[in-house]
Amino acid sequence: MSALSLRAAVGLLAAALIACATQADAAEKLRVAKPTPTAYSFSLIDLGIEKGIFQKHGVEIELLTLAGGAKIAQAMVAGSIDIGFGSGLDFGYIARGATEKAVAAMAGPMLNIAITVRNDGSVPTVADLKGKRIGITTPGTITDWAARELSRRQGWGPEGMQIVPLGGPDGTIGALMAKNTEAVSGAVEGGLQLESQGRGKVLVNFGDTIKVFLTHAIYATNDLMAKRPDDLRAFLRGWFETVAYMRGNKDETVRITRQVTRLSPEVAERVYDIQRAMFSVDGRFDPEAVRVVKQALLDTGMSEKMPDDRMLFTEEFLPSR
Repeated sequence: MSALSLRAAVGLLAAALIACATQADAAEKLRVAKPTPTAYSFSLIDLGIEKGIFQKHGVEIELLTLAGGAKIAQAMVAGSIDIGFGSGLDFGYIARGATEKAVAAMAGPMLNIAITVRNDGSVPTVADLKGKRIGITTPGTITDWAARELSRRQGWGPEGMQIVPLGGPDGTIGALMAKNTEAVSGAVEGGLQLESQGRGKVLVNFGDTIKVFLTHAIYATNDLMAKRPDDLRAFLRGWFETVAYMRGNKDETVRITRQVTRLSPEVAERVYDIQRAMFSVDGRFDPEAVRVVKQALLDTGMSEKMPDDRMLFTEEFLPSR
């Protein structure tokens, strides 16, 4: 190569590097929030970040943790975040005017929620829950609806158990151990932790009885959808590549997510095995699951009526099949 050609090649390479650097500097972060810090189902975002999957798709994430779906909806209205993880029941916030929309179905069957009891034999079967006090987080949440739905399916009606709102997991588990309640409707990983300690027993996994549901969804602000659609599409490509990675790499997934969930290795492996199948691989919304969620919101009184599906969710930004 002549000296002139070499100088030209070097010049082109330098120009390309400068252009890439300029694009990287100009790229804006996506502010992404999850509603609880330690839940396994939301720890996959940490997995994708650590493995560089989102970065590969040109996405830089500022990860935040807020206290529940209501706080995420408020942050979206305030413009403080761009994307939020939540339950299907967060459709209720959209029905009340939240400036957001579900952009991907994240998880279907409710395999991450269970009823846990003490292992003292006080509640040996599901039938023995009738009339018992069962701790939930807060009214209108997925733990509330799941408990009432189980009661209905047992033929007891929605009030067949005494529902006791107790706040977060520490409150519900504490009340169970103090014998202030007989059962807890909460994260399956909490129940498995109690089992491993010889203090509790997972009595029933809701995913085994409520097989059609939209347990979790990914939400985006109206502003993000309108002004930065390509960034949203890139995020969702990264998310579903993370799901694919999780499904094919158990050991590495358990290792990384344990940094977030703080579960023992044995419990973390059980949680992975139980919840692996619940995650959607393409983000498409199952019409029947959407119908069940909308009915759940009406049943709990969280919404008096549901808007049209087109106001609740969109598949516009999902990766092509």
